[in-house]
Amino acid sequence: MASRTVFDTNIWISYFINKKTNEIMKMTEKSVTLLHSAPSVDELIEVLSRKKFEKYKLELSDIILFYTNISEFCPTEPLFSACPDPKDNFLFDLALQGNAKYLVSGDKAVLSTPVSSETLKVTTLPVFKEYLQIHY
Repeated sequence: MASRTVFDTNIWISYFINKKTNEIMKMTEKSVTLLHSAPSVDELIEVLSRKKFEKYKLELSDIILFYTNISEFCPTEPLFSACPDPKDNFLFDLALQGNAKYLVSGDKAVLSTPVSSETLKVTTLPVFKEYLQIHY
């Protein structure tokens, strides 16, 4: 059974900048179901539209198409409010309402957020990759 997973925007951007979307595709072929929501699409567009990302010459429309096609849409309501950085609460809404097993992030505020869920693990990408290698 595939592990339902939410990647923080910083994880997606790292994959896009480093042109490693093939790694994401391998994950989804094996055992990962990635989730997205309207707020996660909005965040990805907003972040990738920042001036500092212009130098990477990323095609925003191609990225959004890839992102929405490789991941499953999950409608969410803004319910979660415990993240130290309130703008990241949408990630927890997506993970919890989408019944995700993992929320993968490189953001210290996200990683330190207390979650009252016995099934959701908030972790870093290296730890998540270790999990995948064990379970392939």
